[in-house]
Amino acid sequence: MALLIDNAKIKNTEISAPQIYARLQYIAVADGNKVQCVLLTGLNKADVLAYKTIATNIPENMPLVLDATQNQDLATIHEVVKSKLEELGFGVTIDLA
Repeated sequence: MALLIDNAKIKNTEISAPQIYARLQYIAVADGNKVQCVLLTGLNKADVLAYKTIATNIPENMPLVLDATQNQDLATIHEVVKSKLEELGFGVTIDLA
């Protein structure tokens, strides 16, 4: 799973990227509701999987607090990160491939 993010810019520039590919890495805290999430961003899947990332204006670290009805699983975390990024003005699609 990954996120395809629109409206991003290369960090410290005004250069827009047509679409950024982002993979999530996360640590689920034992309390059952806190998650520390890191976004690895690149121009495509192959680059990100090879850790050839690029710096963007997308937040790199996202501490999350899930509500009591949410599980600390990959699908839920993608949905929560998608929602947070949309609140920041990014267009986000979850890529299941």
